[in-house]
Amino acid sequence: MFEEVGGFWVTLKRLVRPNQTIQYPEERREMPGRFRGLPALRADPETGEALCVACGLCSRICPTSCLEMHVVPSEEGDRELGEFILRSGRCLFCGMCAQVCPVDAITMSGQYELATQEREGMIYTKTELANYGAQEDTWWGAA
Repeated sequence: MFEEVGGFWVTLKRLVRPNQTIQYPEERREMPGRFRGLPALRADPETGEALCVACGLCSRICPTSCLEMHVVPSEEGDRELGEFILRSGRCLFCGMCAQVCPVDAITMSGQYELATQEREGMIYTKTELANYGAQEDTWWGAA
C-alpha cells in the first residue's frame, strides 16, 4: 500500500513546482560556455579573411577525416588556404581540431541546429564556416 501512496506523493510534489518547459522555437536554452557545436573558422574582423595558416594539423588529427583542406602556394613562397571543406555528417564534434590549431583559427561554435533533408546540406565551405566563426564571441578554451 505504501508503494502506491509513494508514487502518488511524487506526482503531488511535481504539481506544485514551477513549470520548467521551454517553448523551443521562440525560446532557446543558453548553452554552456564549453559547448561544442559546429566547428567554425575564425576570421580577421577587419579583412574578413580566415585566420587559418594552412598548416594542416586539424585535418591530420581529425579521427573521422571530415576536414578537407586544399593548400595553395602563395606569391610570397609560403602556403595559403585555398579551400576548406567540413563534412559535418561525419564530424564527432570532439573539438580536437580546435585544440590542435596553433593560431586558434578553428573554434567550436554554438551552432546546434544542423538538421537538413539532404546530405549536400551537411557540407560546409570556407566562407560558410567563416560566417559562423564571425558570429561567435568566444572560442575553444575561453570559458
